[in-house]
Amino acid sequence: MEQISTNNWAYMHFALIFSITCAQMLVVYTLAESSKPPAGLGLYTVYFMASLLQWIALTLQQNSGVEMGVDLPSVIAILNSYILVMAAGQRVGIPRGRTLLGAVCLAACLSVFFLPRKTMFLIEALAVGVFFATVAGLSGWRCWRQRNVGDGIIASAALLMTLAMPLAGYYVVADSGSARGENLAFAVYTVAYSLIAIGFLASVLIEYQHHLSHLATEDPLTRLLNRRGLEDALQVSMAHARRHDLPTSAIMVDIDHFKQVNDSFSHEIGDHVIRQVAEVISRLCRSSDVVARTGGEEFLVVLPDTELNSARVLAERIREAIGERPLLVDFQRIAVTVSLGVASSNGLVDLDHLTQEADRALYLAKRGGRNRVASVESRRVHLSTANGPGSAS
Repeated sequence: MEQISTNNWAYMHFALIFSITCAQMLVVYTLAESSKPPAGLGLYTVYFMASLLQWIALTLQQNSGVEMGVDLPSVIAILNSYILVMAAGQRVGIPRGRTLLGAVCLAACLSVFFLPRKTMFLIEALAVGVFFATVAGLSGWRCWRQRNVGDGIIASAALLMTLAMPLAGYYVVADSGSARGENLAFAVYTVAYSLIAIGFLASVLIEYQHHLSHLATEDPLTRLLNRRGLEDALQVSMAHARRHDLPTSAIMVDIDHFKQVNDSFSHEIGDHVIRQVAEVISRLCRSSDVVARTGGEEFLVVLPDTELNSARVLAERIREAIGERPLLVDFQRIAVTVSLGVASSNGLVDLDHLTQEADRALYLAKRGGRNRVASVESRRVHLSTANGPGSAS
């Protein structure tokens, strides 16, 4: 240990920072290639690269033996802290306050040309403290809102810097305390940078994991649930229905002549039609209802604690809302109608059986001329006409 000089310690420290930055850049590069890059990825990349430049400048200044006319590491530290504020704000989705903090950053950086080194360090400590306090607030709020522990790590690192930098500035301006203050700032900045790198990595990986879980249960076109997501969402309500012998109804919705829409316009227009139909269904359903896309142009609505007649009323509302006026897609009016099948079951609900019954009712609505609502219950079939609900046995 005695053979390791101060210069060697500096280079070992720089090697550590360089390794952390390179590992972070590898992760950032991989995430940037994904279909949905994490928010703030670009600005955090700039922050990590600017931090590396800051450590290079600091290492050169401490080991070159040449006294620089401008305290370059202080300027880079201020700029880097402001970049971190912008990155945290972009990740949280709050752009407000950037102009004011940008003015503080510019004034602090320009003061390097007019103030002595000791006073400049005090300006750096105050500016960096303000910026990191902002980062702590933004990341802490995102941690609470998103339940993301990675943002909590970033907030903790920023809070550490917020508390330590004013103390370091006090040591520097105090008599014969300059070295103590700079060493404190150096050590805390190293720890904070490492924690921010770890926190950002943890945050985006947790976010990416949530994204993958959504892909497994969510239809990417409509943002509705898929079949797996439907089953997961209904576990509690079905158990409740079984326990209290409550009715559960299902509505199967199918877009009439959808192939003709694709052939006459395009598959892209067809996707727009599917999205608009999904929006209408979601808007008319209750928050307790579960809506899923189960096929190309088919949707399934499961209504807990709902009788068959109430489900038929909702089905008629959906049919009328979609069929009464053409959908506007890319400035084109496209007449769209839907056929709907309704089924109901009491107590213990077999989702597959309930879906089959709703699909059987949908088949009857299709055979009855489409743009209709049909329902099945105890071998009875109720079929509405296009002009209003009726019944047939």
